[in-house]
Amino acid sequence: MTENEFDDEAEGVEHIHSHEHDVEEALEEALELDTQSQIFLEMRRQNLDLLKIASEVAGFQGPHPALRPGDLKNAMKTIWDIYSEFYAWIDPEEDDDDSDDDDEDEDDL
Repeated sequence: MTENEFDDEAEGVEHIHSHEHDVEEALEEALELDTQSQIFLEMRRQNLDLLKIASEVAGFQGPHPALRPGDLKNAMKTIWDIYSEFYAWIDPEEDDDDSDDDDEDEDDL
């Protein structure tokens, strides 16, 4: 085998290893994106479940008479208040982050 043939073969092997590495890297990125998507979807499902519970607690789930036009805003506010309270119980760190932001805003005044 001549030196050129040996160099060509070494470059070919190096190219194959590089391609395999690129493929592995792409698969890892795809798996990470899939995992992030699954986490995102699960969080959204949990939020919808929590919203359903909040609407039940507020008395707006199940059979009831239709809301009058002026009652919708109050109903949504009541549901949101209950949802927010439940969410603070479930994820207190989120509430802590919000209060830190409020403290910073007060310092700016």
